[in-house]
Amino acid sequence: MLNLFKKNNSYPKETQPGNIHIQDDHLFYEDHTNEERVNLSILKYAYVEILGEDPYLFLFDYRQHYIPILQNGFSKIYPQLSERFGFDNALFFKIINSKKEQKHRIWIDKKETNYQILTDRHSDYIDGLEVQTTPPLFVSWDTSYEEFLKLNIGHLYESEFETSYFKIDYPVRIGSLVINNLEFYYDENDRQNIAVQSYSTTLYADSNSDKSYYELRKLWMEEIPTDIENAGYERDDQKYLTFDLDGIGLSICYTYDVDSQYDDGGTSLSINNYRDYSEIIVRDTIELNPESTKILSFETWLDFQPDYKNNANVIAVPQLLNENTQYHNAVWLANDHTFGFTGDQYAIQFNRTDISQIIVQNVLPAKGGGYVEFFVRLKSDDLVAIYYGEQNALDAYVQPLQELLGIEVLTPEPYYNC
Repeated sequence: MLNLFKKNNSYPKETQPGNIHIQDDHLFYEDHTNEERVNLSILKYAYVEILGEDPYLFLFDYRQHYIPILQNGFSKIYPQLSERFGFDNALFFKIINSKKEQKHRIWIDKKETNYQILTDRHSDYIDGLEVQTTPPLFVSWDTSYEEFLKLNIGHLYESEFETSYFKIDYPVRIGSLVINNLEFYYDENDRQNIAVQSYSTTLYADSNSDKSYYELRKLWMEEIPTDIENAGYERDDQKYLTFDLDGIGLSICYTYDVDSQYDDGGTSLSINNYRDYSEIIVRDTIELNPESTKILSFETWLDFQPDYKNNANVIAVPQLLNENTQYHNAVWLANDHTFGFTGDQYAIQFNRTDISQIIVQNVLPAKGGGYVEFFVRLKSDDLVAIYYGEQNALDAYVQPLQELLGIEVLTPEPYYNC
């Protein structure tokens, strides 16, 4: 290691307070007096950068870290990092004493190719994916979350951002492409009886370059002919194409080194389901007792915000509401402590014991126009957007809502739409 750091490899004087150090598998540093950490066991790439005439070591584990080279202790930890990962020291020391803004990659985690293009071609893109179990298991794009979890082909895990994903434990064939890893975001509180809405992965070629993008581009242009001008864009900083297959969108994206973007050597692949599953909601209806249900109708235009695809509380508008409100937006309160709000096609239902307050927020016109937003705050502190409408359109309903539901209705000070 000593031979790597010759006398002419000089560090700038460390003039910033801090305590950069490595402990176990983490690098600790200070960012605006806050201690931050880098998980070195999952480090993906490293750059040397000059920003505002100051030098930084940029590291990416699962998020961005700008390590000040002028911070106390840097010269002690850099040799350890360089020896472990094999940083390009010649380039690093060439740049760190410069004042010109620039960035250069000094290391990237080498990935093995994790996909295969088959010589035998398949044309079942619009139908689904084939899990490479023995025997293979074909899974329709219409397979719901609850059905998918029962197939026993993968597992749930929690990401570094504390979000849950379901990872398929086997390679997966999509048309003529076999990929080693495929997963989807999973939230047990979201609607479970609807098809998986999005799958994703990152594809790498051995070269850690855009080779993966161009190989997929070539394959799909042959098998799913698409007009490039209508499918996306191919710029010097980023390339993005999407292929539409009867409501299923296959998308690939590759990002290059420009400005604040970083080239991680992988092509992002996403599969998005845009198909209509509203028939599920039609079946998901409730019967309200006309004698005990209380109704307050909104005699104003309101845009209903909840999306049935990701909110399990969205249901069909109860027939009693349609009969009594002439299809206006309305709120109802049932005698079982449930209540809800209606839109043109759908409604959303809550249990009163789960709600802490309702918020009616007016926004004043400035650079943009004025409007009102209507939220329900859950006791978990999550906000659910219910309505969007004209400014002050709900002012007259604040007191009636509070009296009907027995829930506090807040009207925060309006702010300007700047």
